Amino acid sequence: MNKIIISICIIVAMICFAASNNSHQSYFINNEDFIGEKESKQDYLEEEICLKFIKGSMSSKSGGIHTNYLENNKIEEIATGYEILSESEGLIMLYYVKIQDKDEFDKHFNIVKNKMLDKTNLVKWRIKEDNYNIVTSNATIDDLRIIRSLIYAYDIWKDMKYYNVLEKISKSLIKHNVYKGCLNNYFDMEHKYKAEEIDIAYLDLYTIKLLSNINDEWEKVYDKGVNIINEGYLSYKFPLYNKKYNIRKKRYLNREVINSIDALLVVLHLSEVGLVKNETLKWIKDQMIYNGGIYTEYDIKTGKPIDNVECTATYAIAARIAKNIGDESLYRLLIDRMLLMQVVDKSSPLYGGFGDVNTLKVYSFDNLQALLAF
Repeated sequence: MNKIIISICIIVAMICFAASNNSHQSYFINNEDFIGEKESKQDYLEEEICLKFIKGSMSSKSGGIHTNYLENNKIEEIATGYEILSESEGLIMLYYVKIQDKDEFDKHFNIVKNKMLDKTNLVKWRIKEDNYNIVTSNATIDDLRIIRSLIYAYDIWKDMKYYNVLEKISKSLIKHNVYKGCLNNYFDMEHKYKAEEIDIAYLDLYTIKLLSNINDEWEKVYDKGVNIINEGYLSYKFPLYNKKYNIRKKRYLNREVINSIDALLVVLHLSEVGLVKNETLKWIKDQMIYNGGIYTEYDIKTGKPIDNVECTATYAIAARIAKNIGDESLYRLLIDRMLLMQVVDKSSPLYGGFGDVNTLKVYSFDNLQALLAF
């Protein structure tokens, strides 16, 4: 029966969200894709050359997205080199469902299904093309991104293979990645260990809400997530959010620095369900208009930037927030700033991408977030 009503559930979610706080929002497949016409053919070119760079210079033989442009032949604690992340696969799947390219979507769907999906039906968060077993855990935010893309794909193309996989992953998440009623960061499949913490940026409220219309167990997870986000709000003067919550100890972990990507991902998730605060939106605008831009790290006590480092993904995520609230002027401001970081020198090996032309340091996360921001 669930398989029959999934489209109805998405429509129900749309109706519920349309009645939420932000009347400008739209909540279907292209909910954050277009808030108006692209300004010129140049806008399409910038997206096109970014996609071409990712496919030509950041992809494995099978099509999986590499973490970095440069290879690193060592397996380290953090993902590097030609490792393929569930994060990257989920982001590119969201992009291909956005532009409704089934062939390209299926390439990445097959990578997830055949190479990353564990026997527990959770998605391993990193693999190498010749080594699918370098980790034994998942990352819940990545699983949720993949689920969202599969919900959209099923709704567009009516292909049961998408529903079958998203149903398996969602059931496994409920079983293994909910701790004391709250979504957690990961489950270690080998040691059968449930993480006791949650990064607040992992609380993808919109996807959880969609799942709650299919399985009502997700409704409590959604409510718990909203509460944790709200109580993690820093202050009126610095209207961003704490990074991490210890579920067992019921407290936020003390930190001296806030990473803007982490904080803005929380805001992005809030903007998708009509819960973003006006103070936060004003903060984003003020950073752009009065404070020189949005920087990567801020002192949690003073709200002042630690340095003047900027990041493509920061502006891309902020631009996606602007799409969701229907603020075209803010969106244009953020996109134009993001595009200053795109490599437009046709003689460069990084042409079309977002990265450092001197060191050739390039991160898939930056480029994929940029794609979703266009």
